[in-house]
Amino acid sequence: MPHDVSPARLARMLGDTAGCQIDNSTRLLLTFFDSFDWRLHAAGLRLLQVATPLGTVLRLKDAAGSEVVDSIGVVDVPAWPADFPASDLQKKVAGLLEMRVLLPVARVQCEVTDLGVLNEDAKTVVRLQMLRLNCDSAEVSEPRTLWPRLRLVAVKGYEDELAALAARLADEWEWPSAPECLFDEAVAAVGREPGDYSSKLEVPLKPGTMAVDALRKVMRRLLDTLERNIAGARADLDSEFLHDLRVATRRTRSALSQVKHVLPDDVVADFRQRFAWLGQVTGPTRDLDVFLLELPRYRASLPTVMAGDLDVLANRLRAAQQAAQQKLRRELGAAPMRALLDDWRTVLEADELPGEPGWFADLPVERVAGQRIWRMYKKVLKDGRAVVTGGHAEDMHALRKDCKKLRYLIEFFRGLYPAPALKGIIRTLKDLLDNLGDFQDLEVQADTLRGFAREIAEGEGDSLPAVLAIGALVADLLRHQQAAHERFAGCFGAFDTADNHAQYKALFKNGDPQQG
Repeated sequence: MPHDVSPARLARMLGDTAGCQIDNSTRLLLTFFDSFDWRLHAAGLRLLQVATPLGTVLRLKDAAGSEVVDSIGVVDVPAWPADFPASDLQKKVAGLLEMRVLLPVARVQCEVTDLGVLNEDAKTVVRLQMLRLNCDSAEVSEPRTLWPRLRLVAVKGYEDELAALAARLADEWEWPSAPECLFDEAVAAVGREPGDYSSKLEVPLKPGTMAVDALRKVMRRLLDTLERNIAGARADLDSEFLHDLRVATRRTRSALSQVKHVLPDDVVADFRQRFAWLGQVTGPTRDLDVFLLELPRYRASLPTVMAGDLDVLANRLRAAQQAAQQKLRRELGAAPMRALLDDWRTVLEADELPGEPGWFADLPVERVAGQRIWRMYKKVLKDGRAVVTGGHAEDMHALRKDCKKLRYLIEFFRGLYPAPALKGIIRTLKDLLDNLGDFQDLEVQADTLRGFAREIAEGEGDSLPAVLAIGALVADLLRHQQAAHERFAGCFGAFDTADNHAQYKALFKNGDPQQG
C-alpha cells in the first residue's frame, strides 16, 4: 500500500461507513531468528516469534510462508534450540543448528487495524487487516519503515466479493501483491542479506590477474571472516565463532608461508609472526570447547553406571574453559589485536605494498597457483607413500600438516578452475585428511585426558570413580585411534591413484612458472 493511506482514508476509498467499517487496532511484535551462518535460511526455513496481547508463539515457516510444523508457545526464545519445549519444531531447528546459537536477525513492530467491507445488507463480505510496519535490529540505530500491507481475509460464502476486491486493488489502484512472509523485506531493511556470512572460502578469480592482486583478494576475504567472528568469540555466544576465527587465521598463515615470493619478504615475516601469536592465544579456549562438545559422546561411550562419574571432569572442563575464555576476551580486545587487524587491512588495501615486490608478484596467478599446488601435491604423495611402508605417528602428523597446506592452496585458488574438475580431487583429499585428523585428534584427546586424570587424582578427595571413568575413555579413544591407523592405507590408496594423479597433472602442472 502507499504510505499515505490511513485506515480512515482506506474506508473512504472503499465507500465510507456504508461500505467499510473500521474495527479494532492491536500491536504485534515479530522477531525473526537464525544462526550467524544462516543455517535455517539455507534449509528454506524462517523462524519467527509472534508476540501479541494474547500470548507469544514461535513459528517455523517455509519461504512461501506456510507453516512447516505446529507452532509452540514461548515467552522468551531460548538461545539454544535444545532448550525449546519438546516438540517437532524443537527437533527440526535443533537438528539444523547443531552447535550454533539462535540470534535475532530482525524485529518488526506491527500495528494491525481490522476493517470490514460491507454489502448493501450491511453484512461483512471481506475482512481486511491493515498492517503498518517498522523494522529494527541490534545493528540499526533507528527503526526503518516498511511498506504498509493490506491483508484480505475471505468470509465464507462471499469468495466472489474477495476476488473482485483483489482485482480492483491490483488493476484499478495498481497495488502490487506482497510476499506472504515479511522476512526478506525486514532483513533488507536492516542492511543484511541472507547468506551474507559463510565460513566457506569462495573468492572469484580471473586467469591473467597478477598473483599479488589475487593473493591480496584472498587475504581480504579471510580478514573479513576473521573480523566478523571477533565479537561472537569474545562474547562466547557459541563455539563456532572461535572455530571460524581460528580457521581464517590458519588459512592466512598458510597463505603467507605457502604462496611464496608474491608479497614482500618483510611483510610476510612480520605478519607470519603476528598471526602465529593469534593462533597461540586462541588455542587453549578452542581445545576446551572441543572437549565440552565431546562430553556427551564421552558419556554415551561409557556403561550407564559410569556416566555420572564424569561429572568431576565436566566441572573441571567448564571451569577451565571459563578461565581461558576470560583471558581470550581480553586478548581479542587488546591493543595488539587491534593493531594486527588495522595494520593488515592497511597492507591489503594499499595502492602500493611496502618493500621490494616478490619475484612472482606480477606473474599470472594461475601460474603461481599451479606451481604451489603441484609441488605440494608431489610432497604429499612422496611422504604418504613413505608412511604406508612403515611410518610412525610423527610422520602421520607431518603428513596431515602437508595435506592441510594442499587443501588450503586449492581453496585459495579454486575460483580459477572448473568446479566439476575439482570435485573429485577435493573429495579424496578430504577423506584422507579426515582419517589423519581422527588419528591425531584421538591421540591428543587421550593424552589430555590422562593429564586431567592425574590432576583429579591429586586434588580430589574421592577421585577413584572419576579416574577409572577417564581411564575407560582413554582406552576407548586409543582403540579408535588404532582403527584410524588401520584405515590409513586404504584412505591414502584412494588418494594415490592414476586417475587422481592425472587430474592434478592436467589442472596444475602446466601452471609451474619454471616450465614456461
